[in-house]
Amino acid sequence: MINYRFKTHGAVRAACSLACFLALIPLSADAASSEWVETEGGRIRVSALEPAADGTIRAALDIELLPGWKTYWRDPGEAGVPPSFKVDRSDNISAAEIHFPAPERIEDAYSIWAGYPYPVVLPITLRQEKAGEKSVVEADVFLGICESICIPLQTSFSLTVDPDKPANAFEKRLVKKAFESLPEEPGDGFEIVDARVRDTGDGFTLSVALPDADEGSELFVTGPQGWRFDPPRITGFDANVATFLVDGDGDGDSLSGENVRVVVKASGRSMETEIALP
Repeated sequence: MINYRFKTHGAVRAACSLACFLALIPLSADAASSEWVETEGGRIRVSALEPAADGTIRAALDIELLPGWKTYWRDPGEAGVPPSFKVDRSDNISAAEIHFPAPERIEDAYSIWAGYPYPVVLPITLRQEKAGEKSVVEADVFLGICESICIPLQTSFSLTVDPDKPANAFEKRLVKKAFESLPEEPGDGFEIVDARVRDTGDGFTLSVALPDADEGSELFVTGPQGWRFDPPRITGFDANVATFLVDGDGDGDSLSGENVRVVVKASGRSMETEIALP
């Protein structure tokens, strides 16, 4: 289990109080990138491209971590908190969705969880109410960054996205590379070929066609609300098809009929899909 706490003695307490106060002040920018927000263990900022004709804005949450620090994936495990990016206070923005590159499995003194032990850029898709017009993105961001303890970072950004003021080359490359880092869609030779819920209802097996019979392949699962899953493990291979066993614990009686989203890592590639369990 990951424990959240703040160091609260002497000069460290004063420094933390100032840092936390500054982090709560919205940082504004008329360019395509916000200012950096500094915190213990790293810094973050938001960059965005000009709106597309259909009202889609591609953006990125740039998380620079110092060596030894980590942050969470969208389903980090029992004790973790996934990143949050809320735009309720924005002008001409109706929705925001964070996307996640394939994570790493991280083991510490408390638990095994999914996250990123290195700097990561999370792609974000914003939706405009009035397509192609100027928007003011008021983003409230929350995420945890961890060393031996985890520190919750809560801050706000204000960013103007103007179709008449395009992003610069660096910002365009940053956002482009962020979206390119996402797992690929399933296809021939890299896809789910079978799913079966156990008789007990609290777990399932997945058979996954892999690019190669890679015994180091990994599976990450995001399940229905209220369900937690142990790290899946490979129970066997049939040629290049690996069978993963996933043990779960949740509020419902059975996973049968539920949807789960899975990410598979194998042979230097990653694939993501959503499946309905039978």
